[in-house]
Amino acid sequence: MEAWFRAQVLWRIVSGMSKPPTVSATHTEGEEDKLEAWQLKADKAAGIMWLMVDNTQRVHFRGIKNDPLKMWGALKEVHMQKRPETRFNAYDDLFSIRICKEEDLQSLINRVDDSLHRIRDLRSTAFTLDKLDDKLGAMALIRALAEDYNSFVSSLLLKDNLDKAAVQIAFVLEDNQCRHCQEESPAIGTALATSSSSSTTCAFCGLSGHAQDVCRQYARAKDQVGKNRNNRKKDKANAAQTPETPSEFAGNASAPSTSPSPIPPNFDWLADTGATSHMTPHRHWVRNYSPLRIPIRLIASSIRQGWALWSLTQL
Repeated sequence: MEAWFRAQVLWRIVSGMSKPPTVSATHTEGEEDKLEAWQLKADKAAGIMWLMVDNTQRVHFRGIKNDPLKMWGALKEVHMQKRPETRFNAYDDLFSIRICKEEDLQSLINRVDDSLHRIRDLRSTAFTLDKLDDKLGAMALIRALAEDYNSFVSSLLLKDNLDKAAVQIAFVLEDNQCRHCQEESPAIGTALATSSSSSTTCAFCGLSGHAQDVCRQYARAKDQVGKNRNNRKKDKANAAQTPETPSEFAGNASAPSTSPSPIPPNFDWLADTGATSHMTPHRHWVRNYSPLRIPIRLIASSIRQGWALWSLTQL
């Protein structure tokens, strides 16, 4: 925009180098012509600036859209604030520049020059090499912090003075505050762990406050399943040693269980080898139910058509 205003012979008005001509109390014809010519240039500069910015930036021209000098100053005040955080971000952008894939070296040089130009624009007129060393030291301290210190870094960037001494003092205060919190609140970690566990829901019993691997009901049910499995093995071994009876010919589905401690119906699947159906109170454990008609062979070798529910299960 500066180059465009210079090409249109308007930059001296936008930058404030050209002041409106003074006129006497009794305007002469020459004075009025000079004032009219200057005002026409000012209107042209203001109109160009209004048209060249985005719609979102025109809010900064409210009440000053007929004054190109104030319009240019408003944009400069918003986008080129000479504050510590803007200078820190400019230096951070400079040191974060990396060559892109398939980028030539000349393009890399241009990007570095653009970043340096922005840094120079954000400096004050009294900036010296000693101040540069001080700023680089402060920046090295801030950039060395991990992501856990993001809130602390944000508070640092809000300071009006971001020199090395101020940053070092802030570091010491932050370190002392962290140690004080650790000494005064040793049970914070335990409280957080308790809070985290209280929000956990057991997948087995459905109660909150613990996970399945530490659930007592799950442990008792697991032990009971092991005991019943051993009891069924003993029952099969005893049945193999006794003479065959009609009830045994029909299968083990109708044979009563001799287990002294039945499986808790609320937590286990009551399954019986050879049975046409199995029982469980948890419907959500089984998927893909579908009816299936199959012939049933009775004890007298007669066959009747019956049906059963067969399911492809996934636990």
